[in-house]
Amino acid sequence: MKAQDLRQSSEYSKYMENIGWQVEFGLFIKKFPLIPWSFIKIQRPNWPINLKKIEEIRKKYKGIQVKIEPNITDIEKDKWKEVELKLKKHGYKKDKSPMLPTKTIWLDLRKNEHQLLKEMHYKTRYNINKLRIMNYELRVTRGDEITEKQLCKFYEIYKKNAKKQRFWGLKFKQLRWLMKCFGKKSYLLVARQKSKNNELLGGLILLIHNKTAYYSHNAGTNEGKKLFMPTLLTWKAIKLAKKLRCRRFDFEGISDLRFSVTKKWQGFSRFKKGFGGKEVEYIGSFIYT
Repeated sequence: MKAQDLRQSSEYSKYMENIGWQVEFGLFIKKFPLIPWSFIKIQRPNWPINLKKIEEIRKKYKGIQVKIEPNITDIEKDKWKEVELKLKKHGYKKDKSPMLPTKTIWLDLRKNEHQLLKEMHYKTRYNINKLRIMNYELRVTRGDEITEKQLCKFYEIYKKNAKKQRFWGLKFKQLRWLMKCFGKKSYLLVARQKSKNNELLGGLILLIHNKTAYYSHNAGTNEGKKLFMPTLLTWKAIKLAKKLRCRRFDFEGISDLRFSVTKKWQGFSRFKKGFGGKEVEYIGSFIYT
């Protein structure tokens, strides 16, 4: 059976409930204030899905818009036409504004470290080798052991990165709930340079579900980026995922030529591609209005 996606986990459902969504049958429901209608999204459900049940829930919550983003990739491209026709029959049409990234990179963690390094872009591999001799400190904290202070320090860098790159990002309250709900299945990796008063240079959040490690959020200071700390943190996250016996490392999104909105993702997409792996396309998003 196909692996269940992170967004269909009980931990993610708890997270969505705590940031203001109702959850029923794997659907996330957002009620509009002062009016009796709602917006509904179903993210990465395995196919086939129970469209009759979804319609019952839509009517129950008076959903005026429903978005479905099936957990179907180009590995199963022979199914795409069948899926599109079935959704169209139930009133759904192809959506030009997906909520989740429609393209990503998967690393096969069953390969050994030597193989993974060999398959990287030579510049990424060179930077990793160079970083091994630098005077830095790396710390890994599990989500159920993280302190408010540790998370605040990471969030300061994350928020600055979000502003600079012109994307909204998570609010601190959302980030805190994410770590709390995933608990032992979440990790915060941070890097510091000892010679700079132990100053934080960057951090990365990793989420684990169903033998897959999800690259959730990565941020670095200006100095940290000059020292290639995001590269180091990502490599350490990959090694941690192997240690946790994950089979796959999911980079959670790169640019997709099918959607013009992702053109601005070229920078971090190039960074992620440097680690090698297999590029994977999802079927996309479908909308009912």
